[in-house]
Amino acid sequence: MLKKSLILLFLLSIVATAKAQEVYNYVLNNATHTVQSPTSGFTQTRIAQFKQTALIYLRKKALETMPEVTDQFLNTQAYYMSEFITLFFDEILKSKKQDSEKKKAKIMLFMDASKSNPLFDDTDTETTDSYILEGNQLTPFSLNTDWPRAYAAAKDNI
Repeated sequence: MLKKSLILLFLLSIVATAKAQEVYNYVLNNATHTVQSPTSGFTQTRIAQFKQTALIYLRKKALETMPEVTDQFLNTQAYYMSEFITLFFDEILKSKKQDSEKKKAKIMLFMDASKSNPLFDDTDTETTDSYILEGNQLTPFSLNTDWPRAYAAAKDNI
């Protein structure tokens, strides 16, 4: 009985690990599909474009600068990026009835959380800050973000 329980536990852990390795690809594929779909709305497309750009940047920069890029690393970053963006829009929607200064402060809080938690030593700020510098983006965040740290920073300061 113990042997069967151990085998079952082992098989379940394999399935959980396999599913965990799919987070990065799932978020990237979902974003790509949204960007390419003619039925996607303007807001959905703009958010998906940021996700797609950020994930491609993340993988490219990680492969250039890190000796080993694990699935766990990419998956964790993708997961927290999605959580960060969801938290951002939740907070913006909650602040809809607040005055414009309070709304602007919330946006700045998230921008700062993103910008203040870089993942790589990347001096190309024209690229990494392009979504901030354009000024009209729905997702005004740095591409060079350590998403778990940025999420924690935003959560702590809300």
